[in-house]
Order: sequence, then C-alpha cells, then structure tokens
Amino acid sequence: MEIVDRLGAGDALAAGLIHGLLDGDLKKGLDYGAAMGALKHTIPGDLPWVTADEVEWVLQGHGLRVRR
Repeated sequence: MEIVDRLGAGDALAAGLIHGLLDGDLKKGLDYGAAMGALKHTIPGDLPWVTADEVEWVLQGHGLRVRR
C-alpha cells in the first residue's frame, strides 16, 4: 500500500468502530475501523470521504482504492 497521507487515519478507524457499535456489532466495528483506517492512508487530506459501499468493497478483498 502506498501511503499518501496518514493524518486522520486514527479518526477514520474510530468512526468505523463507532459505526459497528451503533449497529450493536463489535466485529463489524473492528472490520469497518480497520478498513477505513487503511483507506484513509490512500486519500490525501484530513477527511476520508468514503461511503459504506466503498468500505464493503475493501472488506470483500477488492483492494485499497476508493472507486468513484
């Protein structure tokens, strides 16, 4: 993975974790958090503008690129 910008990766991880916890699913939160943190490393800027569909794409093993 090529790291483009690491700022915000921890916040992205926390957001993914909270997303899963709000659904009452710790595993989903950990999976989403890891995927969002990894995705954030590939996105310039402080905010990772990613959708749930893009996170699911990563979780299915399709790579760490935002597809738009």
